[in-house]
Amino acid sequence: MKATQNRTFSFPPPEKFERVVKKARTSHRNSNFLLPSDANALDKAKYKLCKDILHYKQQNKLSTENMSQQLELSITKTEYILYSRINKLHLDELINYANKLCLSFELKINGNYGQTSPEAH
Repeated sequence: MKATQNRTFSFPPPEKFERVVKKARTSHRNSNFLLPSDANALDKAKYKLCKDILHYKQQNKLSTENMSQQLELSITKTEYILYSRINKLHLDELINYANKLCLSFELKINGNYGQTSPEAH
């Protein structure tokens, strides 16, 4: 009989964690973009719309090719959306794509002391 080992999970040091996050953000196009914790409201709204479109694809069991046909986009542009490449996308185009898929979403602009923060729900 094998003795059970009592292991504790330890989070990597901050330097190593940042190195991994940086690599993930700049990795091959077929990996998800990680939204930084200090992302601005515009990037958060774009990221949320990308995730909503991805959810639609998964829920409807569509291939990337089917999605690109529905959105009338190239495979590459469709992958930008599916992998949340928000640096290559504009909010207005993501809104148009969400509308094309008949997705329900709400865009709010909250004003805090003269600052606006767009957010997709």
